[in-house]
Amino acid sequence: MAATRHTRIRGNKNWIALDSGGTMTDAVVVDSAGSFLVGKYLTNKKDESVSFLGAITDAASTSGKHLRSTLVEADVIVYAGTIMLNTLLSRTGAKVGLIVTQGFEDYLLMEKAEGGWLSYPYADRLHTVTHYHQDPTVPRARIFGVQERLDMFGAQIIPMRKQDVIDATTKLLAAGAETIGVMFLWSHMNPQHEQAAEKIIRAVSKAQNKDIPVVLSSAMSPTHKEYSRLASVVAQAYAGERARKHFKNVERRAREEGFDKEVSTLLAHGGTVPISTPRLYESYVSGPVGGVLGAQYIGEIMGTGNVVGCDIGGTSFDVGIIRDGLIPIVREPALLSFRTNIPMIHTESIGAGMGSELGVHPLTGKLTVGPRSAGSDVGRCYKWPVPTVTDCHILLGYLNPKYFLGGDVQLDLDAAIKALEPMAKHFNTKTFEFAERAHKLVCSYMQEFLVNMLRGRGYNMQEYTLAMYGGGGPLGLADVCDGIAHDLGDIVTFPFAAVFSAFGVLCAPRRYRYHQSILAGAPPPGAPASDLARMHAAGAISEAWEQLETRARHDFKLHGWNFKEAKLSRSAYIRFTNQLSDFEVLWPHARLTGLADVQKLVARFEQVYTTIYPAQALYSEVGYQILEVALTADVATPKPKLPKLPMKGPKPPSASEKGARKVYWRGKMVDFRIYEMDPLEPGNIVNGPAIIEHPATTLLIAPGDKVEFDTRRLIHYRPGATR
Repeated sequence: MAATRHTRIRGNKNWIALDSGGTMTDAVVVDSAGSFLVGKYLTNKKDESVSFLGAITDAASTSGKHLRSTLVEADVIVYAGTIMLNTLLSRTGAKVGLIVTQGFEDYLLMEKAEGGWLSYPYADRLHTVTHYHQDPTVPRARIFGVQERLDMFGAQIIPMRKQDVIDATTKLLAAGAETIGVMFLWSHMNPQHEQAAEKIIRAVSKAQNKDIPVVLSSAMSPTHKEYSRLASVVAQAYAGERARKHFKNVERRAREEGFDKEVSTLLAHGGTVPISTPRLYESYVSGPVGGVLGAQYIGEIMGTGNVVGCDIGGTSFDVGIIRDGLIPIVREPALLSFRTNIPMIHTESIGAGMGSELGVHPLTGKLTVGPRSAGSDVGRCYKWPVPTVTDCHILLGYLNPKYFLGGDVQLDLDAAIKALEPMAKHFNTKTFEFAERAHKLVCSYMQEFLVNMLRGRGYNMQEYTLAMYGGGGPLGLADVCDGIAHDLGDIVTFPFAAVFSAFGVLCAPRRYRYHQSILAGAPPPGAPASDLARMHAAGAISEAWEQLETRARHDFKLHGWNFKEAKLSRSAYIRFTNQLSDFEVLWPHARLTGLADVQKLVARFEQVYTTIYPAQALYSEVGYQILEVALTADVATPKPKLPKLPMKGPKPPSASEKGARKVYWRGKMVDFRIYEMDPLEPGNIVNGPAIIEHPATTLLIAPGDKVEFDTRRLIHYRPGATR
């Protein structure tokens, strides 16, 4: 496709970010001044290096450059995508063996009593008859126990029996294990047994002329809650090492074209690291994370701290909420049917996108949308064997079948009609009416999901700016917001909406985030030994932060980063004594130096607590527990700039006008004015009914609505009075 030219790259160094989705691979190239170019390419699922290079080539061509010169000038390439998640979904990971504390061999199979419902949508959770347990990622035959035990403070109670490790390793190698994970109880307090086991595993492997990866829970996630630690080990051993091979292939192709550094990826907590990171499993949802980071950046530019980012792709609808400028981090997100210790930016998704399959429910006979998607095969109009929502959009006139990806891909209107006609007949309706109902249905799913995320948390929607992006974002915006548009503070989309997640990847700093379990308490003042316990807590927290800084220095040195440039953020997770939930509390200094600092820390905790619960719920008289601390080390990176441009008049330039097209709208054919996106200027107003086309996306403006381009060419959607 011919990608939009946002601005011309001027410098001789640039940063490149890519987001590889199920349908498209998006690329953004930004120089040191913040000027950027964008490009797209259909994702090649068999070999993503093809679409990786294709998207960069597409972006470079809009500035008259070639792939090789762009890669030679690249200082950093960040490749985000779904390879980790797809490996888990398709069950195509490595053959994993596990070594655990004796007596806990069945622990993974228990699924923490959540596995039968954890990944289910709400409606399916209500009907347990539909629940089932998938085959275990690691079968019981490849899980072995080792005699060993540490206590809760990390002191050795039972020495590790070396012969157990030798026997387990020998059997696992004979069974064809490609990676071996190790998780011992309380290893997060003292890793000595796991480290000793690793030495034995490597020695046994070397004796058999094998060199397989060994994954230790104490290295991956040294935090309490052993089940989620074990699940994290499995994620890394099963999918992480397989994904590393995939990333290495992409990196190899980039180097063949002139890139001379390591390719990086985006982690779930919002930072970028080279693909050599030992905790690659943290990258498993990097695509949606990029969009939320971009929405946060847009909020900063617009001067609002409350933004809800909505990404409509071909496969899913992803939502992330930024409140008061902050993105919430979830410490134990669900990864399929597992609860893992992977710090992750909080996003939620449903399997409804603009490439979703249309079907008929076998029991109810109702129309179904998704969760399967055509992905890069688009629909029956292209290569998919059954009709999709995209087929409806072509029939309705929303999309120009000759202008998909700027005309690089030709869609077949007749094939779409032939696929939709039998479905319309089944529902005893006209084909156009059926197509519009299908589009409205998928948009209603998205609207319900969006509203529940905001109002379900007690948020006032009027305080939020809705940022809509993704390849299908501008197309679905009018109907997703139908009926709620006036409840929102503002609605904004972007000329580069289709590559917005890749844009957001470039807003991410280089970052490592570390967590460490501790045992510390802060009794209320006046309680027996209160001052002594609080001083112990100050020392334990400070010592843990120091240990995490040591880990950060090691990782920075590994990648050749300058640790002096790092911005360190420290936090502690605090709860009232014996409560089940704790909350992250930021600490602005390097250490806790005494009783006064401990009191300030718990006061900060109570401030956080009362933003979630009423002040009457405070339970200060029982004291506080601190079971975990965290440290984030960031290095700032060049962000894409959206400069203020001179405002033009409200009338769009004649170069943007492309005529009119018949569109089926609310039961009748309506003339929609057609515009091209790139020539539209700041200050322009486009009144509906209209369609603004772009090679990568299409913006639908309902009759009575309008859009306004602000000084940065951000597009503000203004609903009419009846919307």
